[in-house]
Amino acid sequence: MSSLLTEGQPAAARAAIPSLYALKALLAFVVVTCHSPLVLPWVHIPGFVVELFFAITGYFLYTADLGTVQSRIWKSVKKVILIIVILQVFYNLIVPPEFGPITSSYWLYIQWAFMGFSTFDSGHLWYLTALLLGLLCFGGYLRIMKGRWVPLLFLLILPWIFIGPYRMLLFGKPESAFVFNFLTRAVPFLAMGYWVRANEEHLLKYRWINIFFLVLTLMGIECLVTWCLSGYTYAPSAIALFPMPFAAFMLMLSYKSLGQGTWLETIGEKYSGNIYYFHIAVIIGWKALNAHSPLLSEIYEYGGAFIVFFISLGIAWLVVKLQDLIGYHVLK
Repeated sequence: MSSLLTEGQPAAARAAIPSLYALKALLAFVVVTCHSPLVLPWVHIPGFVVELFFAITGYFLYTADLGTVQSRIWKSVKKVILIIVILQVFYNLIVPPEFGPITSSYWLYIQWAFMGFSTFDSGHLWYLTALLLGLLCFGGYLRIMKGRWVPLLFLLILPWIFIGPYRMLLFGKPESAFVFNFLTRAVPFLAMGYWVRANEEHLLKYRWINIFFLVLTLMGIECLVTWCLSGYTYAPSAIALFPMPFAAFMLMLSYKSLGQGTWLETIGEKYSGNIYYFHIAVIIGWKALNAHSPLLSEIYEYGGAFIVFFISLGIAWLVVKLQDLIGYHVLK
């Protein structure tokens, strides 16, 4: 994931930040909990959302020289394309797509081309397609605007509000599948991380622990209001989409040594990408076994997220070791 951007950079640019590695490890687990059941106690930290992977990428893209930024973007694009090809082949083999004639299945082709998946069983691949298209879009914007007006891209979050959490409240329709897109999910967070790195010295003068809890309080008030407006059925939040993740990202940056020397730092640095890539394969395999064993099914329903995470961690370790043996690292 964001480690794609640290290879080949000067030591100053890729200096280790333990708190961001710890954040990546926690985000990997958050992603797993989104796709597998978990009855066991687990506290989701507000603001820790998959989009922060984009923010970490944007953070490491930044340097004062725009030519170097463009070079980093291009190197990252080439690496992401290779990862997409590998994972598309892998998941199309274990979950064959249901493509029909383009005249009758054109929406499926559009979904695959712009959202990265042809079946929801491999829906997590949207991230890589969003990263690829987001990098291209962000790189083009920086070139045209000569590196200025980056915060304008934060406004791309706005359409997400209306096709995502607020869609049911405003239009009586469920969240659109098109929330999984690069324009409202990848680009604003790439811009966020980039802008934070450019202004980090000034931003870190603030007490982000206080700001984090202030934003959390405002989000709670918003959820209470929308819960009442929805007839006490659901509580969508716009603050949860960007202000809360922004505050969480800055909070982690405020304590850069957090997680140093721990297994969280190691997982985030070496294995978080492959946990993300392969956790759905673990879920598919375990669900196939569930049909033959009521006990396995019950175990999965109770603590599936933990099971999937640790099996995926084992797979990630194996993938890294195999790449170490051949001396060529693609999946990171």
